[in-house]
Amino acid sequence: MGLVAAKAQQKDTLTINRDKINQLDKEIVHLLGERMEAARAIGIYKQAHNMEVLQSNRFNEVLQKAIETGKAEGLSEEFIRALYEAIHKESIRQQEALKKK
Repeated sequence: MGLVAAKAQQKDTLTINRDKINQLDKEIVHLLGERMEAARAIGIYKQAHNMEVLQSNRFNEVLQKAIETGKAEGLSEEFIRALYEAIHKESIRQQEALKKK
């Protein structure tokens, strides 16, 4: 394989994988949107039943499951913990916003 062909193949590989990442990023954001929709539904339920937005035990349960699943995918506990803390923070924000309506 000549230098030009090798560079073209390398570029194709790079382009293919970047396109894949772009598609996966869209899916991730879409799934996060669906997750927040479920969080809002839970927020409505909590409001109707005079429950607190923050349910620490439930978050810890979700986090531990995510850490285990993440490890099986080769993801560090630190990454999963940071990701789920951000997701949890947004879920709380979404549920708190319902109180203001």
